[in-house]
Amino acid sequence: MLVNAVTDTHSLGNLIRDRRQALQLRQPDLALVANVGIRFIVDIENGKETCQVGKVLRLLDVLGIRMTATSAPIHSSKRDDEPELEIDDDMEFPNP
Repeated sequence: MLVNAVTDTHSLGNLIRDRRQALQLRQPDLALVANVGIRFIVDIENGKETCQVGKVLRLLDVLGIRMTATSAPIHSSKRDDEPELEIDDDMEFPNP
């Protein structure tokens, strides 16, 4: 299995183009199989930032590309010695 980091639309476009070419598909053939327009294939391979996500996902599926999202851990800015704020449900606030 090949792992590629996709960090922007250009790297995604390059990944799609490389896979299409490895599968020996022409752009019109891929467009037909993925049920998208040829212009869409051209745009995504050129890194167009406004391509529709649903179509991109369909294209990736047709090409056999599986994407996995990872999340960085969330680091709290609160120090261990800071007390947590508590909210009193009975607090009354003045009307503005």
